[in-house]
Amino acid sequence: MNVIDITGAIRNGMWNYEEPFPKFRMRALDRVSWVEAEVYAEVFEGLHSQTGTYLETPAHYYGGEGSYYVADIPVAKLVDIRCIVLKLDERLFEDAESRVPIDVSMLESCPGSGMIVEGDAVLVAAGWGKHWMDGCYLDRSPYFTYEAMKWLIGKKPFLLGSDFPRWDHLTKSERFFSEFFAADILMLAPCVNLEAVRRPDVRLTALPLHIPGTSAVPCRAIVMEEETGDGK
Repeated sequence: MNVIDITGAIRNGMWNYEEPFPKFRMRALDRVSWVEAEVYAEVFEGLHSQTGTYLETPAHYYGGEGSYYVADIPVAKLVDIRCIVLKLDERLFEDAESRVPIDVSMLESCPGSGMIVEGDAVLVAAGWGKHWMDGCYLDRSPYFTYEAMKWLIGKKPFLLGSDFPRWDHLTKSERFFSEFFAADILMLAPCVNLEAVRRPDVRLTALPLHIPGTSAVPCRAIVMEEETGDGK
């Protein structure tokens, strides 16, 4: 079994959504005056519900009274999920001067697109995780067209994720989020290392921090794929 960590590292200087989201900063804990020994610990400043790779419920759109929080999801449902990884051609995004839309034809041409069944997790890979620490990470992120998101929603996945952070185009919105959240699909984003996945059918585990009362929570996510015949 090949195990691939698809969790982006939470570290100083990483990408972050714009204000009012605070920036993450890790620093050493101040000296602990009430013990004699030296104490080593860290303080996580600016950690918020959408820091790094996070799992999100429709409560992000409806609020807690109109939906459910991440901590309400039975943890067993987040372990060893059947998952299809749709790997797009990375070259379409690498040298682009502006944001590149992902359309239906691009999704349909991915190996494994015909393997999706209702209740699967679906991860869309554009190779964008490699830019996690780059200044272009948000501004040049790929995004979904309305038709592409409708195609994905129509597959009735349990969870939809990607290795890019900004699914919509903010200045000319595709206006699909109301339909996405109405479909009660979990969001896992943004991920890294999806380009390392060699086959479309894998198993996904995404375990959020246990913080009740929040619509999104940073999590650790991995995919597991069967070894190929050559041992790779």
